Order: sequence, then structure tokens, then C-alpha cells
Amino acid sequence: MGLSGQEQLDRCLYPEVRVRTKKALGSGTVLFCEPTPDEEGMWDWYVLTNEHVVDSLIEVKKKWNSVLRRDVKTDVLGHPDIEVFQFAYKSRVIGSTSFQADIVAYDKDEDMALLRVRAGVERKHVARLIPEKEINALAAFMPVWNVGCGLGGPPAITAGYLSAFGVDIERKDYMLVTAPSIFGNSGGATFLQETGCYIGIPARISVTQLGWSADVVTHLGFSITPARIYKFLREQVFDFVIDFSKTSVDCEKEREERRKADLERRRVAKDEEKET
Repeated sequence: MGLSGQEQLDRCLYPEVRVRTKKALGSGTVLFCEPTPDEEGMWDWYVLTNEHVVDSLIEVKKKWNSVLRRDVKTDVLGHPDIEVFQFAYKSRVIGSTSFQADIVAYDKDEDMALLRVRAGVERKHVARLIPEKEINALAAFMPVWNVGCGLGGPPAITAGYLSAFGVDIERKDYMLVTAPSIFGNSGGATFLQETGCYIGIPARISVTQLGWSADVVTHLGFSITPARIYKFLREQVFDFVIDFSKTSVDCEKEREERRKADLERRRVAKDEEKET
């Protein structure tokens, strides 16, 4: 039995947002929402998108580190705008509200970034990432939707099928999806039609080169796999989003401990280098 019309809206349309920078426009998916741990009355929304959508806001500079007594590479991160849509009559867009977000985690090679919006309202509609134990059950011919802000517009829904797995692009694993996508869909979501589970991030589209012209093949797109999403959140120590036995405070402490341990390893290595 499939989803009701209201469930389709709640699980697959309402969690989608537009991600905007001065140089790029893409999509994002609200994956988690919780009360802000240290600020009463505020809520933290976590939005997953592609790194290439916010890449212009990520800069690595050298800054002086007083512990190591030398310049070290440091992330300097800008703030993308997240636009949330208001709907009337269930699916008619009647406006949007913009929030400034922080880039709290990113991986350029994996082409994923996690953004955090701090707002005075709860975000009740969040996507449901497919349970990890069900990933291997994904198969060709399963109907899917791609949802995202194609060409910079409000969230649009396109339908298609899972078509192929194990597509290697720059040594990364992708799924081939026949639900059409276009520029602006990057960072959005691929959903299973039967359950509404979030199973991937539309990240690339096919392009054919014929002579001097290039044509976009919108119905052959490539989505980041759910296994890669789980791996990214764990490696970045934001796995409280997927593991409810952990909290955001637990993960923040773990990230800080890792940073301190890394600084200490660098300091020791630097001292040993001087001795030799």
C-alpha cells in the first residue's frame, strides 16, 4: 500500500528547501530538527545538500596557532541562505522565508555538506532517511521521485525509476535515476515512492557532447547513495542525526576531542622534526 496524498506532501515536498549563495543556487533537504541545546526557545534544523552548492563559501586560509606556534590551515566558512516555502491548499507556494545557515560539516570529495539553521520555530517536516538495513533491498524498477528547486524555482517533483547501481564517477558510487533533474536540483532529494524514504541526493546530470554543442540529458541523473550519506554523517561526527542513542552534545564533545588529539599529534610531529 502506497502513501496517502498528505503523506507524500509531508515526507517528500515540505522538507525541501532552496539553498542560495551569491554564486550558486541549489536545493537542500531538512533531515533533522531539535531544540537548541544551549538556547531556550530556539531550534536547530540540519539541512543536507551538495558541497558544490556552497563551495564558493568555503575557503582554507593559514592562521597562526598558538599551541603549535606556526600557521595552520583553517576553514573560513561563509553563510548560505536557506529559503523555506509556505504552501496553501496543500501544494500551492504562496511565499518563502529566508534563514541564514552555518556550514557545520562538508566533504568536497564526497560532494556533501551539512548546514545548520538556528530558528525560533520548530521544523516539523523532516525527511526520513531509509533505514540502513534496507539499503541493499533497493533495486532497479523501483519508482522514485526527485524533489528539488530546479532552475532556482520552488520545489518541483519529477517521477522515474531506480535504473542502475555501482556507477563509478571519480571513484565515488552513484545510483542512476530516470526521474528528470536539471540545474538547481543539486542537493535535493531522491525519494522512494512507496514509502517516502529519502534514499539519495541528486548531484550530477548526464551531458552529451555532439560537435561543438553539449546537450543535457535530464532523465539520466546520478544520485549519491544512502550508504555514502550514512558514512559522511558518521565520519563528520554528526551521527546523532541518524543514531538517536547519541545527542548533538555528545557529538560536539567527540569532535572537540578529535580536534585536540589532532593538534597534539601535529605538535609532537613538529617537535620530532626539529630534533632531527
